[in-house]
Amino acid sequence: MKRADDLLVESLKSDEQAKRRRRRRRLVWFISTGAIMIAFTTILILALSGGPAKQAEPPNATGLEQEGWSAWQAGKLDEAKDKFSRAVKQDPKLVNAWNGLGWAEFNSGNADAGEKAFRKALELEPTFPAALNGVGQIDFSRRQYDKAEKELLQAAPSAPAAWWALAKLYLLEGKFDEARKWAQKTVDSPGGKEAEPLLAAAKAGKLDDNLRKQIEPPKPVSPEVQRGWDLLNAGSVEAKAAFEAALKKNPNDADAHNGLGFYFLNNGRLDDAKREFETTLKLDPDAAGAMNGLARVLDADGKTDEAIKLWEKMVAQNPAPNAGTFGLAQAYLKKKDYVKALKLYEQLAQAIPDDQDVQVGLKEARRGAGQ
Repeated sequence: MKRADDLLVESLKSDEQAKRRRRRRRLVWFISTGAIMIAFTTILILALSGGPAKQAEPPNATGLEQEGWSAWQAGKLDEAKDKFSRAVKQDPKLVNAWNGLGWAEFNSGNADAGEKAFRKALELEPTFPAALNGVGQIDFSRRQYDKAEKELLQAAPSAPAAWWALAKLYLLEGKFDEARKWAQKTVDSPGGKEAEPLLAAAKAGKLDDNLRKQIEPPKPVSPEVQRGWDLLNAGSVEAKAAFEAALKKNPNDADAHNGLGFYFLNNGRLDDAKREFETTLKLDPDAAGAMNGLARVLDADGKTDEAIKLWEKMVAQNPAPNAGTFGLAQAYLKKKDYVKALKLYEQLAQAIPDDQDVQVGLKEARRGAGQ
């Protein structure tokens, strides 16, 4: 699922960011460079005007904000951050640009930067629903449920996106009547069918382990691990040292092993990556990010059947579209198992309809399946 409301697991979030970075180099998957180079073409009207044509005026703050939202909706998070940042620099009182910057940062895995932007929006407009929802979602992701509840309840009358988080929060706290109220509102809203398992759990008055794993935010990571992910997402080679510093403090830090695995994977060191992912899974057998990382290592090493087994396990544990769904869809396509590939690509296309890789895979799967 796109990282907006449901943030599957921290390692999986970071994996998605790493994938965006690599695919950005191939000009697919969330193409964004953070700045757009505009080439002005000389208009050949010298004979008529006596001089060169005037260049277009650069966009004002409102124009940058609108461009930021367009980029955000297309999944171009780096570009969105750039546009929103430039907008608030031009006009520090542009509340919706601060809100947009908050979501762009949060969806990029930068919760601290996202919170700062949301807080700026709330300084300007204390009851701004989208920003209240933003800080509520961040506090929920940090397992600060008391704070999150207050913020999400403030946002809820005007921000339906807060309903989903409230349903999850109350389920995790065992407040099933409250959970049922918000889950029902979500299910009854457009596109809210994915909340049906939450509603069923609330009605039953029981949260099973499988659903808990899906909706519970990941445990907070150490500062060293968080720094490692930030550096990894920024493409810095210093990420390795940050993860190693975390392991020096705690050799059994699964998140640090997972992060180090992705560092090695991103740098083509498959054997080292495999070792770190396997260590992660020994420490945390349900670590979705490490499952995906190890599956990618196996697939790159020509062991696609083994990779498929891992991706199938990952998708079974995390049914909502995620990095494992994409990996499994690609693997089925490679194996020419078009029917299975098509089912997964249809899920992905519904979740991220503007993604070019998904659309290409969807067309190929449809052709192979005779549709």
